[in-house]
Amino acid sequence: MKEFLANIRPPKFLRYLFFIAFSGYRRFKSDREDAHVMATLLVGGFSTFMIYGLLLWHGPEEFQSLNKYLSVLPFFTLVGFVFYYLFLYQRKWGYYVEEFKHLKRRQRRIGFIYLFIYLFLCLFIALHPVILEDVFGIEVIEKKIPDPIPEKEYLRY
Repeated sequence: MKEFLANIRPPKFLRYLFFIAFSGYRRFKSDREDAHVMATLLVGGFSTFMIYGLLLWHGPEEFQSLNKYLSVLPFFTLVGFVFYYLFLYQRKWGYYVEEFKHLKRRQRRIGFIYLFIYLFLCLFIALHPVILEDVFGIEVIEKKIPDPIPEKEYLRY
């Protein structure tokens, strides 16, 4: 199992975005050693929001019918473990930094543009049901109105 976990790798675009976030963070905070954690949180956090938004909108009925507060914590924990094993387990982030270390400053600037486009798209996909409903009045997710309290139980109290 350890060999399997050591050999899994994220897609190349996630490794590239990780490197861009890592290099941007290191430029401003060069005396700290937590740039790899912050880059993982940035890329993984926004990806998690995007996946959760897609599941809420297009997901199975069972996922949509769950209480949102009960489904959020296990989902974010699961995706957090996945990103931990993709980037931080056995210091894999060092290999990803070496993979893109050859990029010149101009290419890194273009990478920052790609990173911000990716972050914007993740936020839009995660929040598009809210934006469509609040701004345009379009109901994307069907709201389920709970049944009213039966009269017998209401009179009992």
